[in-house]
Amino acid sequence: MIREFLRREDSKRCSVSRHELERRWSAVRQSMAAQGTDYLVIQSQQRFVGGYFRWFTDIPGTNFNITAIFPLDDDMTIISHGPSEPASPIHPPEWALRGVKERINTPAWPNVWWEDSWDPGKAAEVIMRKKPKTVGLVGMGNMSASFYENLQKGLPGVSITNATELVDRIRMVKSEEELQLHREAAYMHERSYEIAKRAIKPGKTVFEVQSEIRIAQILEGSEEQQLGIIFDQPDASKLSQLSWGNTYIRRTFKKGDVVNLLMESSIAGGYWYDLRRFLCFGSVPQKLQEAMEIAKEARSIMEINCKPDLLPGVALAASDEFLKSKGCPAEHRVGGHGQGLDLVERPVFHREEPAKLEEGMVVSLHPTAETKHALACLADTYVITNSGAVPIYSNLYDDNEIAILD
Repeated sequence: MIREFLRREDSKRCSVSRHELERRWSAVRQSMAAQGTDYLVIQSQQRFVGGYFRWFTDIPGTNFNITAIFPLDDDMTIISHGPSEPASPIHPPEWALRGVKERINTPAWPNVWWEDSWDPGKAAEVIMRKKPKTVGLVGMGNMSASFYENLQKGLPGVSITNATELVDRIRMVKSEEELQLHREAAYMHERSYEIAKRAIKPGKTVFEVQSEIRIAQILEGSEEQQLGIIFDQPDASKLSQLSWGNTYIRRTFKKGDVVNLLMESSIAGGYWYDLRRFLCFGSVPQKLQEAMEIAKEARSIMEINCKPDLLPGVALAASDEFLKSKGCPAEHRVGGHGQGLDLVERPVFHREEPAKLEEGMVVSLHPTAETKHALACLADTYVITNSGAVPIYSNLYDDNEIAILD
């Protein structure tokens, strides 16, 4: 075991502890036993909101299908892309795995329709070895339709349920080890924000600024980066560019621009922080400052209403009531959301979210104040305590004034 630990530490920037993984597995198996579930099946196809797989395995998702089969009373099986038998499986690397007894590879691609049955066929073979009664699927939004359809065919007579809620109840509340990884993400965002302040200059493009920030984050060990910049002169239609996709704004920054900066990146280990700040060349427009004060107060109202045993909708309703009293519309999308191994996870600050808040949940709060003349928003990451939502890193949280750029 010591040799395995040393090899893993030599080959990964960050591994969660065996103790942390066993905490998760034990809690899930207790709930499985209580509900009469024999197996869970978890699939990931991406790394921004595909964190269920990683939560079970400490292995990031991929751009291809990767599936974990989690039994009630045995170690896991992982099915991923690679050479089929009789060749030995190569993915994921054996040294990286804990709590896994079997690796199965198939050369299936998710965009080749006639291979659709290969991975679910292997999953069904593994599951049917023990003649289960009930199989639960976790994170069905991350599971392909073809996988679900073919898994059903391979499990005749087996009850298939949506077991996502079973896992969410455990996953939403973070351990101290997870909170520390969120803090590491916060430290990185603090440094990244300082880089952004220096990088945003007249004559530079959004791409150049985003590249400077991303390179610095990658060198710190960041695994995924989502950077968004919206900018233009006050009262002008806004230009927007994300760090992924095919948007590319050729207009450079110039004096007088107002900049809306979003940084959502994960640190080594896969945990995220959500930061949004506004910056200006020259003086801050009065209408923007007024909108920002409304946004700050709305967020403070959400903070004090994020107490254990309350629904997220309570905080959202209180914020919406305040926003409307200031002539702003209620939140159009969500006023915040959970974070962890996913950029966005439950609980979601939406009127229909059924999960009550619990101490130890990690959330991002970001109500938007939209007046007749300006729009303003702030975002930071918090942890739920008995007294409300507390910033996970107060130094960065307190640096929330509209920054003046040279």
